[in-house]
Amino acid sequence: MLRIVAAVTALSLLTAPPAIADLSKLFGRASAKQVRQTSPALLPPPGYTDQWWTAPNNCEYSRAGRPGETVWYLIINTAHRGCDAYLVERGFADAY
Repeated sequence: MLRIVAAVTALSLLTAPPAIADLSKLFGRASAKQVRQTSPALLPPPGYTDQWWTAPNNCEYSRAGRPGETVWYLIINTAHRGCDAYLVERGFADAY
């Protein structure tokens, strides 16, 4: 019985495809279509590298996003009326 389990395990390990964390390289992106960007008046200036941003309307955001995109998410405990949930600087349509 142990030999059968060992043989099945060995066979499955030899025939299994390699593990890949980023499947977009194998299958392509779900969508390469760019989403509509936020008004430049609410975004940080070009070259801004800090983690947090306070927009001109006093809404505070935290930087996030996958490689190739920049999205600013609203910090909820500082939110008030008129704050967008997120600001898209560069993003892909498969998530927003």
